[in-house]
Amino acid sequence: MSAMKYFNRNLLVIFLSLLPYSGYAQESQPEPARGSKLSGFIITLKGDTVKGYLLNINLWLNQKMTFFYSDTNRREERVRYTPKEIKAYQVGSRYYESMKYSFTNSIRSENFILRKIDGPIKYYVWFYDEDKTKLMVWDKISLDDIEKAFLFEESELWKDEFGKKGEVETITPFGLKFLMKFAKNMSEYVKDYPELAQKIANKTEGYKNINIEAIIREYNEWYLINHRIK
Repeated sequence: MSAMKYFNRNLLVIFLSLLPYSGYAQESQPEPARGSKLSGFIITLKGDTVKGYLLNINLWLNQKMTFFYSDTNRREERVRYTPKEIKAYQVGSRYYESMKYSFTNSIRSENFILRKIDGPIKYYVWFYDEDKTKLMVWDKISLDDIEKAFLFEESELWKDEFGKKGEVETITPFGLKFLMKFAKNMSEYVKDYPELAQKIANKTEGYKNINIEAIIREYNEWYLINHRIK
C-alpha cells in the first residue's frame, strides 16, 4: 500500500497512469540520507546567503522547519528556522523555498516546498502524510523527537506537483483538474514553444501526464538557448 501512496498524485490512480520515481535534484546526485547533517545554506529575509550545515530530516518535515549548524560538532549552537524566518535553504542537493500557499494537509499558511527544477519554469513538489494527527504536534517537536520518531520511510508520503512560469506570483497546481485534460492544459502552458506544445497536444509518447518533469526540463533548455542576451 505504501508504494501505491508514493506514486499517487491527488488520487489519480483511478484516472491516470502512475508516475514513476525520479531523483529530487540532478539525476546524477544521490539522495541525502535521512537524519544527516549536510553542507548547504540559508537565505535570510534580507536576501543574504549564510553557508553552514543543515539537518536533512525527511521530505515531509523539512517542509516545516530546518536546523542550521555553523559547526556540526557544536550541537548546542544549532538554530531552528521556520518558513516565516527565512526565504529559502539548501540541504545537500535539496533546495526549499518559503511559500504562502494552502498545501494539502498543512495547518500553516507558509511552508517550505521542495524545488526540483529551477529555470524559466520552476517545478515544485509538496509531500504530505495522511496521518493528520501528526500535524498538530510538529510545532512542539524537539530535535531529539525528530531523530527518534520522525525519520520514517519517505515512500510513505503522498505528493502534489506545481509549476511556476516566468515572473508570475502564483504557482500552477498540476492536480486532478489540470491532469484530466493534460494535453490541452500543458500544451497551452508551454505554447510559446510550438513544437513542444504540439507534441503534448498530439499525446506523443514521452509527452503525457506522467512526463511533466521531463517536459519542463525540455522547455527550459529550449528557452535558455533561444532567449540568450545578445
